[in-house]
Amino acid sequence: MSAKMARGQTGWLPTLKRWLLIFLVMNLVGAAVALFLENGLGSDSIGLLCDGLHRMTGLSYGNASMLYNLAIIAAAAVFARGNLGAGTIVYALTSGYFIDFYCWLMDPFTLGENPFLLRFLGFAVGQIFLSLALAILIQMNLGMNALDALLTRLSQRVKLPYAALRTGADLTYVVIGTLMGGVFGIGTILSVLLTGTMIRAFTRCLSVLSKNR
Repeated sequence: MSAKMARGQTGWLPTLKRWLLIFLVMNLVGAAVALFLENGLGSDSIGLLCDGLHRMTGLSYGNASMLYNLAIIAAAAVFARGNLGAGTIVYALTSGYFIDFYCWLMDPFTLGENPFLLRFLGFAVGQIFLSLALAILIQMNLGMNALDALLTRLSQRVKLPYAALRTGADLTYVVIGTLMGGVFGIGTILSVLLTGTMIRAFTRCLSVLSKNR
């Protein structure tokens, strides 16, 4: 193989891999939040905040999500620019529409009418998908979602664990989202308690896997 061909492969293959990972993340986030919303046990904290914004303003969920993401990206661009990347921008502009798509896909199944155990299972799958997606953004250096970019930077500055800061941010979002009319439930409580810890656990697992390759 010529040096020119080798350079071409090393140039486009990593880029293709990054975009495929970003596409995977968008699908995981879309499916996760749609599972939260459709099973009716309460959204994750950001989902609850966007749900409240959607209900208060009359915007579609996708547009409410994009509005939130653009606002948090503006803050991250000032205080945590080094943690941003292509994945951050794509996440901000498209995650709400992936959620809308998966909600549309799941709507005919009326998941919210299932027995509680099945609804809880749906929530659990969504929680795994969401935590894994955010861990992929962090570990694969695709550009964190803007909230994690800010919290990771803050963690480095104030020497507090990321998981603790994430839980504090989640609680704040839950209060604001609920006050704006978002749907609060047992899933919200579990998501607040588990998301930071699960992201950290998935990040460590991905780190081990990448080192063993």
